[in-house]
Amino acid sequence: MKVLLIEDHAFQRQIMATQLAQLLTEPEDEIQTASSGIEALEAMVRFSPDLLLCDLNMPEMDGITFLSKIAEQAFKGSVVITSATSQEVIRSVSKMCTDYHLNLLGALAKPVQLATLASMVESARNTKVETQYARPSIASMVDESIIEKAFQQHWFVPYLQPIVDIATGHWVSTEALMRLHHPKLGLISPNEFIPLISQLGKDADLALYTLNYIIEHAALLKTKRVAINITSATLSTPGFVDHVLKRAKLTPNLHHKVYFELTESDMVKNTGRALESASRLGMNGFTLSIDDFGTGFSSLKQLETLPFESLKIDMGFTKAITTSDTALAIVESCLFLSNRLSLTAIVEGVENIQIWQQLRDLNCQLAQGYFIAAPMPIDKLNQWHIEWQQKVTELHP
Repeated sequence: MKVLLIEDHAFQRQIMATQLAQLLTEPEDEIQTASSGIEALEAMVRFSPDLLLCDLNMPEMDGITFLSKIAEQAFKGSVVITSATSQEVIRSVSKMCTDYHLNLLGALAKPVQLATLASMVESARNTKVETQYARPSIASMVDESIIEKAFQQHWFVPYLQPIVDIATGHWVSTEALMRLHHPKLGLISPNEFIPLISQLGKDADLALYTLNYIIEHAALLKTKRVAINITSATLSTPGFVDHVLKRAKLTPNLHHKVYFELTESDMVKNTGRALESASRLGMNGFTLSIDDFGTGFSSLKQLETLPFESLKIDMGFTKAITTSDTALAIVESCLFLSNRLSLTAIVEGVENIQIWQQLRDLNCQLAQGYFIAAPMPIDKLNQWHIEWQQKVTELHP
């Protein structure tokens, strides 16, 4: 992994470079430093870093301007802010990074603690594994013919990301996150093809494809339930529920093996149809979860309208809880609401041990994120579980 450290203070730069050298011990790991935003932009041309550690208050070009510049260049690596500036400024810059589609892992206060830095490096390394084949222009190469062939040739492959009990570390369930394995283009992330799936009106087809995949590979899931992502369009598609119930008749206890996550940012346009579908699923034992809670259309209204079993707190709030009082208050409020409504709360975006520990202090129920595991092929789950159990013994001595 390649790391670029941007820090104008020579002493701080030397300390952090020394800390990074202790953490980056793989043969391919490499560290470079820059003392300003301008110097960093020049370094990026020849270096192509996977992780940026960026100070904000620097001469010539400050870190905020630098971050906006790399956003214009569609930088796909990870970003960590390292600054002694106010929490208000860090919170604003964090929101800016989100709006600019930068992968911000968090902010490190100075002096930087080695354990905290190690957690960020681990998150960046996991993110690199997940995105190393991604190319900014790939979306323009994915068209309707590729989508059709992906269904026919089974190029779609669900990657599974585990969800665990934060109090005990026990593996509870997984979420299915679709990838496209193209024979020539390689691994394509969902951001590159999901919008086209929706445009083509194939949301329900993809959900049913995922359902069939899970049924066929159930033996590898160790009886853990799998969340299948659906949109309101899926829920309102005529015949979708009929297909699910048909598979349920052929698959004993299917409602104990899968549940459905409704994307909360997607407004339910046909409430009557959605209620009909949700009620039929519920009558047959299937449950609904509301995904990305708090980020979309009429969150509370949807909770009141549809029969949800759980809600998933959006990672945009979770990632900021160690640096933003506002984000922390939002997560606390969501946890209180879920408890008051007897819903299970799942917090996504758990990227490092600091977030994990803070969520434990908040008595959070379930957690998901790169600190626990990156999305992975289904045949990798067993090895992950063995390694995670060892990690849990260290978290809960």
